[in-house]
Amino acid sequence: MTIDPVTPMPSVHLRPAGEGDIAFLTDVVLVATSAQNRLPGDFDEHEWRAGFTAWTTAQVAETPPPELRHSTTYVVEIEGERAGRLRVVRTPDAVEIAGIQLLPAHQDHGIGTHLIEQLVVEAHDTGRWARATVEDDNPRARALYERLGFVAVDGNGAETVLEAR
Repeated sequence: MTIDPVTPMPSVHLRPAGEGDIAFLTDVVLVATSAQNRLPGDFDEHEWRAGFTAWTTAQVAETPPPELRHSTTYVVEIEGERAGRLRVVRTPDAVEIAGIQLLPAHQDHGIGTHLIEQLVVEAHDTGRWARATVEDDNPRARALYERLGFVAVDGNGAETVLEAR
C-alpha cells in the first residue's frame, strides 16, 4: 500500500512489515514510548522485548493466528528510510488504528495526522467506522485523535476506543 504524500510533506509510504523488520518495530515502540516518559518505573526491558517480539512475529507471519488475521502491521517509510510503525485492524465494520508510533525525529511534522486521515478516508469510502485504540496514559495521542474529530466511545481503564464522527 502506498499513500501519496500531501505537500509539503516528504514522501510517506507504508509497506507490510516482514520478519526482517521485527527488531526495528520493537525498537520504534520502545523509543517512542520512552521519549514520552511513559515507561513505568519497574519496566523490565528484556522481558518486554521478548513479549513484543513474539507478538510482532505472530502479526507478520505468513499465516497469522486467527485473532490477528484482520490485522496488518506496516513499516512507515519516509523518503525511503524506516521511520515508524502502524498497525491497522480491518473488519467488516471498522478500520481501526491499533497502534501508530513514529521515531521522535519524525514526530510533530504532520505525518501521523496524514496517516490517520488516510485511514479515515478509507473507512468512510468503504462504509466502515474509523476507530482508534489509545492507551489511557497517552494524552498526547488522544489529543491528536480528538483534534481530528474522534470521540471516545468505549474504554476499560487502560485503553480508550475512539471513533471518527
